[in-house]
Amino acid sequence: MWSKFTKRQKLDFLESIEYRDPLFGVMIFIFCVGLASLFAYYWNYLIGKRRQDSLSKFIESFDYIGFDEEAQEFLALSPNPIPSLLFMAKMYQKSANYEKAIRLYVALLESIQNPVDKVPILESLGLLYEKAGFPSRAKEIYLEILHYYPRSPLVLKAFIRVCEKLSLFKESLDALDCLEELQGNTQVYRHYLKAKILIAKGQKSEETTQKLLAILQEQPLLARLILGFLKDFYPTLFWEYLKIIPKEILLELQDMLWNLNREIIPQSLLEELKNTPQNAQNQILKDIFEAKGILPLSFSQKMTFELETLCLLRTHKSFQGDLGFHYQCTSCKATTPLAFEHCPHCDGLLTLKTLVFLKEKQDETRYSFL
Repeated sequence: MWSKFTKRQKLDFLESIEYRDPLFGVMIFIFCVGLASLFAYYWNYLIGKRRQDSLSKFIESFDYIGFDEEAQEFLALSPNPIPSLLFMAKMYQKSANYEKAIRLYVALLESIQNPVDKVPILESLGLLYEKAGFPSRAKEIYLEILHYYPRSPLVLKAFIRVCEKLSLFKESLDALDCLEELQGNTQVYRHYLKAKILIAKGQKSEETTQKLLAILQEQPLLARLILGFLKDFYPTLFWEYLKIIPKEILLELQDMLWNLNREIIPQSLLEELKNTPQNAQNQILKDIFEAKGILPLSFSQKMTFELETLCLLRTHKSFQGDLGFHYQCTSCKATTPLAFEHCPHCDGLLTLKTLVFLKEKQDETRYSFL
């Protein structure tokens, strides 16, 4: 019947349906929406399946450790073993029994079916490998998590920290860009990583020093790092810059100045400190060198109580004094005997405060027992 109509009649009929029957357009729209929804569902299913397979293959790389027999038995008998095993793994981790903790975490990864629930376990496992001294392994774990969950600030921070321990400062800086997009306030860390990249290159050039000094101008908290580099490779520039940095920063570097050998101090600087009027920066240098016995004592008031006391001890000659140094984190208030860039307790960046104390100078003579 349809074949008996002419081509023009067929077109007129179709046009009449399109314009005269609104239900036809509604049906076409519903069909297109359903087709798009079906395609989106199938696509999400493929992505989820691929993600689950990738995580499963990655987890299989831990099989070389072997599962803990007690954990396997507990998994088989207990109706809800995951919280208990997670608690046990954390206790082993706190007691530094890293091998046992790793085995329990791997057993947990095998027992959990949902790949999303495996991510916190992988985070704990990465942190455990980092504490156990395997940063490369921890980096692999964090990178695998970020491959599928890139908007996790905690994992990004852990990845940046591990790359820094591996001296991969460029990778840390790239990851910091992502962290800046998520939460901002990364300027101090950015300057720190740029300084570390320049120092790690080990190139002695005027361009390198100019970039480092520009960074120091923007971020004074990097004075210990950058001036330590200048002291070792550009001593002339180091001594020149000591004369112009703020007094507060110079006081924080008393340990660096106190432990300097007499031979590396320029004679021209000592003559300048003796014969010219002093500003605040030069006064600190002069007080330190007087307390060490490098410069003759003067009657001027010293900048700190400790330096004043040492100069008085030099005057009376009854006892010989010395300075000792501890380092405190301004964030968590923990103290350590060694200077740090990251606090060993809370991982705070550039939170060091130098604590100075007096002690009796010990006789450095050593006697052989042979």
